[in-house]
Amino acid sequence: MEDGANGRFGGRLSAVLYVLCGSLVAVAVPLVPSAPGANRGALVAIAGVTLAAGGLIWVLPWYRWPRASTLALLPPTFALIATYNFFAGADGFRYAPFFFITFGWIGLVHPRGTSAKAVPLAAAAYLIPLGAGNHWNAIAAWSVVYVLPSGVLLGEATAWVSDRLGRTQHSLHEREASFAKLFLENPQPMWVFDLEDFYFLEVNAAAIEHYGYTRDEFLEMRVTEIRPADDVRAFLDEVAVAPALHHSPLAWRHVLKDGRLIEVDVTAHRVEFQGRAAMLVAIQDVTERNGLERELRHRAFHDALTDLANRSLFANRLEHALARQSRRESSIGVVVLDLDGFKTVNDSLGHTVGDDLLSAVGDRLRNAVRPGDTVARLGGDEFAILFEDVPTIDHLSEQAERILSCLAEPFELAAKCLVVTASAGVTLNRPGDAPEELIRNADMAMYLAKRDGKACVRRFEPALHHAALDRLELEADLRRALHRDEFAVLYQPIVELETDRISGFEALVRWQHPRRGLLGPLEFIPLAEETGLIIEIGRWVLERACRQAREWQQKHHALDLTISVNLSARQLRDARLVADVAATLRDTGLAPRSLTLEITETVLMDNSGGAIDPLHQLKALGVRLAIDDFGTGYSSLNYLRSLPVDIVKIDKAFIDGVASDKEARGLIKAILSMAATLELQTVAEGVESSDQASRLQQLGSALVQGFHYAQPLTPDAAEALMTTRSTGSQTPPAPRDPAISPQR
Repeated sequence: MEDGANGRFGGRLSAVLYVLCGSLVAVAVPLVPSAPGANRGALVAIAGVTLAAGGLIWVLPWYRWPRASTLALLPPTFALIATYNFFAGADGFRYAPFFFITFGWIGLVHPRGTSAKAVPLAAAAYLIPLGAGNHWNAIAAWSVVYVLPSGVLLGEATAWVSDRLGRTQHSLHEREASFAKLFLENPQPMWVFDLEDFYFLEVNAAAIEHYGYTRDEFLEMRVTEIRPADDVRAFLDEVAVAPALHHSPLAWRHVLKDGRLIEVDVTAHRVEFQGRAAMLVAIQDVTERNGLERELRHRAFHDALTDLANRSLFANRLEHALARQSRRESSIGVVVLDLDGFKTVNDSLGHTVGDDLLSAVGDRLRNAVRPGDTVARLGGDEFAILFEDVPTIDHLSEQAERILSCLAEPFELAAKCLVVTASAGVTLNRPGDAPEELIRNADMAMYLAKRDGKACVRRFEPALHHAALDRLELEADLRRALHRDEFAVLYQPIVELETDRISGFEALVRWQHPRRGLLGPLEFIPLAEETGLIIEIGRWVLERACRQAREWQQKHHALDLTISVNLSARQLRDARLVADVAATLRDTGLAPRSLTLEITETVLMDNSGGAIDPLHQLKALGVRLAIDDFGTGYSSLNYLRSLPVDIVKIDKAFIDGVASDKEARGLIKAILSMAATLELQTVAEGVESSDQASRLQQLGSALVQGFHYAQPLTPDAAEALMTTRSTGSQTPPAPRDPAISPQR
């Protein structure tokens, strides 16, 4: 407390004690027997003076003076005690209580040590009256030893306790002041409300600013009035069971003065405020945070482009649907569909139009299903739809057909009318199917639809799964085949029809599978194309064939042998192709003109823009280029003139009918005439009989190859054939081996 307040307390306490002591003396004098030599009239007069002094002391302005000013009361106090002692007789113990009261007052009002400093005054007030009245006796003497030390001890003890209480009170006031400041100046909205009637009792400045109400408006409101009506019951229930301190597990909503709703996080603490049971509440506005969390959750489970469900959400809903379906008789249906030719849209019109198309497809799919069905974008241009309560697979297929019909309607994008189709796979759940299995099964059926011509619906059959597993196993084996040296290169001779001389060989790869036996190219080359392994396999075949051709050239100088190696579409797109061919020629020592690289006509037609440049670069190395399977891609003459090719290989489909079909002979004659005009060599493929060979010779074909001359041969068998032909011996054609048919 401040000194003024302490002075007021000391003065008022002194007045009370004076009145109390005066009253005790006034009452005791007539009632209590007097000691020898006592003067009752004087004692009554002393009581009156004491009472009057008490009244005077009460009205003095002690609040203006420091507490030390009350020490001025000690001399008159001890003087009154001494006067009382003088007229009270020889019994010192009778006025000892007044000493104790005085020292108690000193201890309450003044610091420690003040009682000890007052001992001289106390001793004088005690001893002088005894000496003046000649009241010395043994009892009086011993009372001095008892009274003064006891009074000092009482005063010091009281001062110590008073000091402790004062410090505690000061600390309490400081904490109250700090709490009030923390409450009022806290940047977080806070308030106190009554737990009985729910009226606001106090609010801080942050709450006033955040909610828009004035302090007076707050204090006239109930805390329920800032909540939406729907939330009031839940709020009352929570308050009824809330512990002394709690963090609300609910996301509360509050209404600002302007009517806006905000979401808040609430921390509450039961307190006593102004004598009432109340709740102290701290509010954190989490509207923006919760909105961001909702947005992040939405993004985590939705496709950013189409706002459809993504794969994770689709699998989650499929899992819940399977759990519900176990209690029903109907089935769960999954449709996976993929747009046909979407890459063409991206490549020709740009990715922006492609994205717009995907968004439009998503909207159309969303509108084509029931509200309870789930449409998802799995990635790229692949979508999935979840149907619940599907009665039969036929019903699901009809739904998929209807959706494909919806997608076939033109899209108006980028000032263009785009028509897209889609291929779809459908499946129903079987007992024990997991979500990913259903998606996988529908996906496999969709790829079957792609293979069967696109723009159609195919159903999943268990055989598809077995085929997929078989494909995975074959792919794993294919990745290890090169390192295990399981590939082999066979060689089929290319023969000059006029002289029957071998002019070269075509290198054909085979795979000696450890369990499946010898596999022809159709059994693994498409898979190698898809996985990209064809690059590594093709590089190995090229090196092996060139090395073998160089070895044969050194042994058979007169034959001037060439070697033909096939290039796949994937190899033609490989940026390292030209460098690989150049390195192989350099390492093997084979002359570039001895190497012929064969590219199918269909590959050139599908990849014309990207194929022309590498063909010119290969041509610049000095190698020869051949169009394989000519006639199957319907090339135009102008297109053929633009390619840097040297050889045209006539497809076996034309050769099959050359002996008996006049139309086939006409086509072959036209091809030979066109090749002669463009100064291109021709090779007739798939010659299997002497009649075919004779007809081709009549038509003017120069080079042929086929089973009529030899099946694909091992290097040793090929060398034996060259040795036999060089000596002029004739051998019948080798029998066809099913393991290596067809020729490629």
